[in-house]
Amino acid sequence: MKIGVISKKPTYWSTKALLAAIRKQGHEGTYVKTDEVRLIVAGKDDATYNGASLRGQDVLIPRIGRSMTDFGKMLLRQLELMGIRTTLTSDGLITARNKFLALQSLRQADIPIPRSILLASRPNLMEAAHLVHYPAVLKILSGTQGIGVMRVKSIEETASIVDTLKFFGEVMCLQEYIPNPGVDIRALVVGDRVVGSMKRVAAHNEWRANIHLGAKGIAMELDDHAKQVAVKASKAVGLEISGVDMIFRGDTPYVLEVNASPGFKGLLEATGINAADAMVEYAVEKAKAGSPKRP
Repeated sequence: MKIGVISKKPTYWSTKALLAAIRKQGHEGTYVKTDEVRLIVAGKDDATYNGASLRGQDVLIPRIGRSMTDFGKMLLRQLELMGIRTTLTSDGLITARNKFLALQSLRQADIPIPRSILLASRPNLMEAAHLVHYPAVLKILSGTQGIGVMRVKSIEETASIVDTLKFFGEVMCLQEYIPNPGVDIRALVVGDRVVGSMKRVAAHNEWRANIHLGAKGIAMELDDHAKQVAVKASKAVGLEISGVDMIFRGDTPYVLEVNASPGFKGLLEATGINAADAMVEYAVEKAKAGSPKRP
């Protein structure tokens, strides 16, 4: 079977891991550089890479980085119009890459989330009591790897940051802060199952538990309920492969974010589980299931 991996760089660890897993499982792997795919809508719809149509691939595993989100939306939409099987849809990418759209989808699916308020202008003291208790968390909608996430101590501090970022065209999400000792949970979801999970412990003097910010991953086995919440969250946002970030309040897992192109090197180091194997197996099963319906 011919399986393409769409990624910005062939040197990325996850890209190399996926191509290695494809070869290990006896398939033909092809690297496809994201920004060198050409989309053609005049005449016969097509998407080409190095002059060859992507129709020649049985299935594609897109790894759309944050910097390529806008192009990625159009690329995935084109592949859908062409009837090419992928492990990521354009709707899923659009929803997951906007934190508030994702929260709306999670809320609609009755998944526990922190109280969240969208701010397109500075909040004032008159409405403070109707927002959240402080300290709270303030996020830009398109941040990743912990970047653009701030802990704020007051309505005045919130207003100042919102004012500043509004100047740059940013809309903010003000979110309830769930007390924790710098720890959250990452569950890697592929299809209908959690293939691995870990506890992420923030680096010293850092409250954000992101691996890219120095957090340490520790193997953790989730109970069946938490696994069901993670899978349900992934599906609610429209993703087939995702990284679901959760935090517990008592016995209840609250979903913080759902990531459309999750890294999995930290999970491998923490648990010994190489999620690339499950991703390739899922892509193969999807290819065997037949062509998707055109939108």
